[in-house]
Amino acid sequence: MFDERDLGRGLLAVAGRGWFAKGAAALAIIGVASLLMLAPFGGGSTTQAACPPGIPGQGGDPKPTGPLRVTQVAFAKLIDSVAVQRGLPGKATLIALMTALVESDLQNLTYGDADSVGLFQQRPAAGWGTVRQILDPRYAADAFFGGPSAPSPPGLVDINGWPSMALGDAAQAVQVSAFPDRYASREQEAREIASAAGIDLTRSGNPYAGRSDAPAGGSVVDGLQDDDCGQSGGLTAGKPVNGVWPEQKATVTDPTGTGGLVTPRTAAWVALARKNLGNLSMSCWDAHAWNPTSDHPRGLACDVMVGTDSRKSAPARARGDQIANWAVTTAGQTGVHYVIWYGKIWSARRGTWIPYNGGGVYNPTDATGGHFDHVHVSLY
Repeated sequence: MFDERDLGRGLLAVAGRGWFAKGAAALAIIGVASLLMLAPFGGGSTTQAACPPGIPGQGGDPKPTGPLRVTQVAFAKLIDSVAVQRGLPGKATLIALMTALVESDLQNLTYGDADSVGLFQQRPAAGWGTVRQILDPRYAADAFFGGPSAPSPPGLVDINGWPSMALGDAAQAVQVSAFPDRYASREQEAREIASAAGIDLTRSGNPYAGRSDAPAGGSVVDGLQDDDCGQSGGLTAGKPVNGVWPEQKATVTDPTGTGGLVTPRTAAWVALARKNLGNLSMSCWDAHAWNPTSDHPRGLACDVMVGTDSRKSAPARARGDQIANWAVTTAGQTGVHYVIWYGKIWSARRGTWIPYNGGGVYNPTDATGGHFDHVHVSLY
């Protein structure tokens, strides 16, 4: 599972992996610092760790040479082939890819924290199987998806209601990681890899893979439609948030560089969003002279740009969905009041998305007025 080893992996993610694992004893003798000076850093030439001889099921694995993305695409195809064979929807593949990206950079690692190994860093001690089994990527994918023939830890299909969960929450339900927020931040990368691999993430299927005790009414879902609980797009419905948030004054310099002031709560949201969602183009404070009732001049709102009109760009739509969903699912911890994105508005009190009409100020059919080119987030 994902834990403190991520710090080390972040430094070495673009270096060759196999010889680091096999030379662990040598590192202790020679010294990490001296080897780091020789490590070949460079994202374009990252390679996957070579599998040790004798491990079953590795003969058809992607070759451990070439750019990292080539290896990731090959493993993505392998994971999806397991999902397709089992009749799972494309959404199951997406969650598996997000998980493997966090756990191993979507590589079949022969090492990890404690006894964790493989694509999903599954642990023999936790009941996922033997090291030899887990290092078979098909076995590992089948174990992640779960079901009656999988090992004892609950897999994805063993989680009742997983199709209606936020993607990151579903991954966490399987992995039980010490860092549950990391999975959601890899959604866009997972979608890009799936696209490169020719994987249909909107594929319909049985979300419970033949479970005899599957929840009623959960037989067949569509990957895209299910992602929004019956609403258009890929938006998570969320739930009402009834927290009490004391009023705050705008006393903190806007961290997005506008020169204005925002509330401490807004500044904290910006920091957390950057930590969980990566590089973001956003702006918080603004005079908004045309709309004096706006939350922007009060330091209570931020606009996160997706780069273009998302009605004409699938990647922009997916990125906006990711940002909006993260804002909604973390509202109880961050104090998000409402979110506007892709012609819809979600409020903490209501807990659901409804059509956005522009509030009598904006044209909801316009790219900016309808919030198709940016996600608006207001905080209490």
